[in-house]
Amino acid sequence: MCYTSLTMNDIYDAVVVGGGPSGMMSAGHIAKSGKNVLLLEQNAKLGEKLSITGGGRCNITNAEENLRTLLANYGKAEPFLHSPFSKFSNKDTFEFFEKLGLPIVIEAKKRAFPHSQNAQDVTDTMVRFIKNAGVQIRLKTKVKDIKQTQYGFSVITDNEEIKTKTVVFATGGPSGKTLSKEIPASWKILKRMGHTVHAPSPDLVPLETRAKFVHKLSGLTMSFVTLRFKVGEKTMFKETGKVLFTHFGVSGPTVINSSRRALDILNKTGRLTLSIDFFPDTEF
Repeated sequence: MCYTSLTMNDIYDAVVVGGGPSGMMSAGHIAKSGKNVLLLEQNAKLGEKLSITGGGRCNITNAEENLRTLLANYGKAEPFLHSPFSKFSNKDTFEFFEKLGLPIVIEAKKRAFPHSQNAQDVTDTMVRFIKNAGVQIRLKTKVKDIKQTQYGFSVITDNEEIKTKTVVFATGGPSGKTLSKEIPASWKILKRMGHTVHAPSPDLVPLETRAKFVHKLSGLTMSFVTLRFKVGEKTMFKETGKVLFTHFGVSGPTVINSSRRALDILNKTGRLTLSIDFFPDTEF
């Protein structure tokens, strides 16, 4: 194991802002190429969101071998994704984790999970990866601004100024209760630097409803139901699978995977009705 120590006056080859999966993956691979890398994370530990994804199991990737078929599921992002997937595909993801000692299992709809069914194991594997690559880590460090300089960039945190040749911005977006139409502070830094930034919108999320009877079913899980998303009497699309009722609406993999299409329709029409068929294979 090799660690590189720099003084406060030295210039890093790269500073990675954000200690989630993308930040750790970026930092680890840059460091493996022999570069001095510093990873900054504002939380007290790395991969906080990663450790709770997929209901605590972490759906790492999908085992669909045909990339065109896989990327067709990403809507407007599909054209952009062909280039990065040509450099590092889902097959490469399997090899990456298995070489690091994290076996993967494939479940329904070719979803890939850690064999342990524990998202924390994925986070722990990523943390070991960056530490073994020699990445320096600073937690509880919030980036206030980034300025271009003669040597590259100056990353200004809440208590210091860090010199670097390159900055990798991997802060992700807002999620959960923090999601709003307001642009996050970290994205405002990018906007000041001339990047185009769009207001965030929900994507893979549960759905809320005002129907009180649904709230009373909180905790109930149905493994095989058909969801019909309707505007008036017209069914816009339907999906079959697992649904979880919550105190605010519906969740579960089928709902979450349908949420982007549902929200697109809701934004266009201003109304959307979800009907649930509990016996999709039964004719009455």
